[in-house]
Amino acid sequence: MYKFFCFFALLLIGSCMDKFIIPADIENQTNNNLNAGDTSFVQVNPVWRSGYGFVKPIEISIAQDGRIFIVDSASSSIHVLNQDGERPVGFEALSNLTDEASLLINPTDVDIDKKMNVYFIDGSERVFVWNQYWNEIGIKNVSISGVFTHIETQADTFVQYGTNLWFSLLNSNEWAAKEINREENQGIIDSLINPHIFYDGSDEMNRYLDNFYNSELSTFSGLTTTYNSDNHIFVADNYGEVENQHRIIEINFQRSMLLELNNNEFVWAFRGQFGSTVKGFGTGAGTVNKPLSLDMDYQGNLYYTQEGDFFSVHMIKPNLSGDFATYTSGFQPSSDDIMSGELFKKPVDISLDNNRNIYVVDKEEMSITVFNSNGKYFKKAGLVGDSLSMLSNPVAVAIDDRGVLYVCNDGDSSIYRFKLSNSLDEDLKPED
Repeated sequence: MYKFFCFFALLLIGSCMDKFIIPADIENQTNNNLNAGDTSFVQVNPVWRSGYGFVKPIEISIAQDGRIFIVDSASSSIHVLNQDGERPVGFEALSNLTDEASLLINPTDVDIDKKMNVYFIDGSERVFVWNQYWNEIGIKNVSISGVFTHIETQADTFVQYGTNLWFSLLNSNEWAAKEINREENQGIIDSLINPHIFYDGSDEMNRYLDNFYNSELSTFSGLTTTYNSDNHIFVADNYGEVENQHRIIEINFQRSMLLELNNNEFVWAFRGQFGSTVKGFGTGAGTVNKPLSLDMDYQGNLYYTQEGDFFSVHMIKPNLSGDFATYTSGFQPSSDDIMSGELFKKPVDISLDNNRNIYVVDKEEMSITVFNSNGKYFKKAGLVGDSLSMLSNPVAVAIDDRGVLYVCNDGDSSIYRFKLSNSLDEDLKPED
């Protein structure tokens, strides 16, 4: 067992989780803003079909390093592909997902932050996480106890890991860690290396903090990380029932453990704690009514699709001038195309590119409707000509840094790709 002193120095080292080298075989190019001179979206080869192991691909997300994470609910897996369609090694833990009770997890959404934390949900009140960086480097030791000093009285308290007091003091502004004891506890290390629960709405503390809703009954339908890897994520709750529990929730990060990696770096492990309901049920612009998907842009604006009355697509923007953030509608029905009901039949997913251009999957119309950052209609993707669709039951979309659209097509369990024809790269060929 090791003892660690001068603990405050580690707070500066915690950012080491941001260190991740983008593989040389992953190409990233900046996508330009959409404009009227751009031509149509064309399909590029090849279509990624069931030969990749897809059974029911229903969601998709692009990581910082360009890799594509594809949620396959039916196979209890998250498939990972490079941009060229090859399968990278090191992601086997995301196949055949199981929870702490060894029950299969059927993931429904995934997102990846800049620290290579892979978050995913399964339609319950839980959020899971798996860290790619920890798996690549390995964990040497974990904190199992510590001595904390009260800043005002200088009184010391010895605390064991895992107790309520441990989490309280580790995240308190009134206590400082004086000594952290670490050991090679293989059971804890294995639990951190594998996918594990990050947030559980049925946890006693989360139910206490979420006192206006039934946190333990939450039904998470959408998930998004923040652009700058701030210490929170957001989820959409579609539980409903007589309480109309349709809302967007902020989940805050809480320090849970100090890790020493095999390269002698020190990083924090976190668990999620209920933060707030940032927007609740309603039928007007900027309210929530049966949410289906969720995404965020680099300005902190939240975008979501829903199936309830009256508007299918919303954007809410934060006002940070007060003691806490308040969210108001960023689009208006009278002036912004994206809130027009005439443009959608059944929008089920939404995604943003790096320039805040907006891509909405319309499952019934079988196409992707594209808007610029101001919510002005631009073009459609997935169509042959003006109306005939090459897709059948599209359910999700994501966009990489090159401007390539990746679409989960549930109709044939495939991933289709599209790009504006005037910006095709040499390695992206249109369909013959």
